[in-house]
Amino acid sequence: MKTVSWSACKRIAALLVAVLLLLPLFSPLGTREIGTETEEASVPALQSSSPDSGLITESEAYLYLLEELLKCRATAVTQTDKSFVKHHYICAEISVTKYNLTESDFALICKSLFYSEAELFFLPYLYRYSFSNNIVQTVYFIYSELPSPATDEEVKQVRETTQTQLAEFHELANAILAKVDPKASTWEKVAFIHDYIALNYDYDHRAYDDDEKEQAVYDAYRMLKEKIGVCQAYSLLTRYLLKKLGVECECVSCDGLNHEWNIVKIGNAWYHMDVTWDDRDDKGFYGQVSHDYFLASDAFFDQGYGADRNHHDPTNVGWVSPVRATSGNYDGFFADVTTPFVCTTDGVYAISDGKLVTYDPKTEQFTELFSLGLQWHALGGVWQGTYAGLWYLNGKLYWNGEDSVYSYAPGSGAAAGTRVDRYLSLSGTVFGMRAYADENTVTFILALMRDPNSGNVTEEKRSKGGYVITWQVAGETYETVCLKGETPHFDGSLELPSNLFDYTFVQWDKTVRQASANATYTAQFRMDRNETETEGKALREQYRLIRAALLLLPYANAGYAEASDRVTELNGIADDFALRVAAANAAFTGALFGDD
Repeated sequence: MKTVSWSACKRIAALLVAVLLLLPLFSPLGTREIGTETEEASVPALQSSSPDSGLITESEAYLYLLEELLKCRATAVTQTDKSFVKHHYICAEISVTKYNLTESDFALICKSLFYSEAELFFLPYLYRYSFSNNIVQTVYFIYSELPSPATDEEVKQVRETTQTQLAEFHELANAILAKVDPKASTWEKVAFIHDYIALNYDYDHRAYDDDEKEQAVYDAYRMLKEKIGVCQAYSLLTRYLLKKLGVECECVSCDGLNHEWNIVKIGNAWYHMDVTWDDRDDKGFYGQVSHDYFLASDAFFDQGYGADRNHHDPTNVGWVSPVRATSGNYDGFFADVTTPFVCTTDGVYAISDGKLVTYDPKTEQFTELFSLGLQWHALGGVWQGTYAGLWYLNGKLYWNGEDSVYSYAPGSGAAAGTRVDRYLSLSGTVFGMRAYADENTVTFILALMRDPNSGNVTEEKRSKGGYVITWQVAGETYETVCLKGETPHFDGSLELPSNLFDYTFVQWDKTVRQASANATYTAQFRMDRNETETEGKALREQYRLIRAALLLLPYANAGYAEASDRVTELNGIADDFALRVAAANAAFTGALFGDD
């Protein structure tokens, strides 16, 4: 029998020990891979593991891994799998031994990282790790896989590309965050982010098209750049922005609905918030935001959370959240709000049930300012609902009717909106409006549709700006917004039907033709000294004297009944006078803006 020398035995033993030590690193059991093409249905449900907050995202190990990954310290690593096929990776190598994580704990942390952290968009959903006695030792979060050994230049290029994209992500996100008042309340921050994303980003319907599915946007970075994304991108971006604003926010997922949304904390309570399903803007309803799924409780969702809430079977939903939302304080409370909440120095404004309202987050109370009095006519009928977009630019609120744009200056105390302009010869009815300001110009993007169910949107762009002409007529204010060099609509004359008013227009207090900057022009009238007006003046004087007598002598018996009858008669005269003033203002509106 052939013998083996002691030195050879030592070499074989050493080799076996080395192999045994390396096995965990390359064992298939030490590999965790989440597909590079992620379906919305595969979004995992978050689960609690941290003993302090119950949130994986707040655990020490989670925060450490996130911090290390954002340093973008990619290196080249070569591993060999069970089939002895060599793979060459560029990845981040991170030791987690000190956290004593089991494989199951670590898997939950990784799922939370991938599906909660918008900043990790640069990582394909792929990682590997080594373990010993079921405790994870070293993790390899893979940036990319190469068919040949990675060169130093390739590693450098991956690292620099990642750092550039991450910097661009932060720049785009910070531009949104800069729009939020640092002194805003938690509710105001949540409302702003919810409404801003719904207004400025569209749902990526390519996710449901087999031919375009690979181009669909699932990450927050591409969503910021391309203004489009699926529910996962919506929830990732929402969570990132709110966390940066100091608001606690997590992602919630549901296999049954193939969907993901958010849950936010206001005060001591958590509330569900679904920006994706509250997004009406991409349906042609520009400037409009639904609030059906804004700050809802678990119970509200359990009643039937779905695209058609009245017919959805809650038993098939099966959503799972990292925390419970037990407060029903806001369930359905904001359902009538069809526009974004606009935060100004004078308060929070919105359109609710066809009315311009203010909302006080402290008292949780709505206050109606005035009814917009708008209707939308289509297909021979009047459509139920309000299809007005709302925007706040240059200190004014703007909203659309079916054929006009209106404005209101918050804090002005006006009883009705001031007309900005009436657009003529529109080819359809306006069911939404986007608006933006560029220096002295306001641009409106009008969404024209045959009816609100058609989905066939034609856009019409109108720009107005330069300077504002304010017209004061009989106590009412009207505005014309003019481009630089544009002649005001009204050139200085004002003819009112003589049968409507007892005054005759004389002139504007300034020469309108010289208008080229912001200015106010007040209409000057001459009173017609006819018998009717003289009699009316005498009656008004009687009215004043009798009213004073009634106030001074509330208990007088003699003549009291007769005086009361006289006051009733004079009230009727005053009402008639008010009607004539309103008719005069209506005539002026037609003269200034046209009747069609």
